[in-house]
Amino acid sequence: MKVKVVLTTTVEGLGKEKSIVSVSRGYALNYLIPKGFAKLVDEDTADSTLKFEKSIEEQKKNNALKEKELLESKVLAFKLKAGEGDKLFGSITSQDISQMLKRVFGLDIDKKKIKLDSPLKKVGDYFIPVKLYKEIEAILNIRVEKE
Repeated sequence: MKVKVVLTTTVEGLGKEKSIVSVSRGYALNYLIPKGFAKLVDEDTADSTLKFEKSIEEQKKNNALKEKELLESKVLAFKLKAGEGDKLFGSITSQDISQMLKRVFGLDIDKKKIKLDSPLKKVGDYFIPVKLYKEIEAILNIRVEKE
């Protein structure tokens, strides 16, 4: 017989924290619940938890779409000293881009979400992908100019 439980922590091979899973009654009563990994759930609680999780996911997705629209509508400009052949004295890293996004747009985007293969070392225009949410990615237009 199967029972529904809500996980209180992430359980390898079963699910993430706060997810509702269906497991055998013995597994739930003899292992998950006594160890504090899960709690039994009734149907009403399960439905309200799922609705709440879906509304949070929808909100995150909408925020990511708004951020994408904002990022793709502007050009992020960096002015640095450059030498011969428009080669920069230094480089622009994903950390620099993250800090500039915070200053210009007020968006706190982790540098790991900025897909920069290698630091920018020349003057020019660059199109850098930024992962905002699961399947939502913005293409950031970066212009590096001579100071």
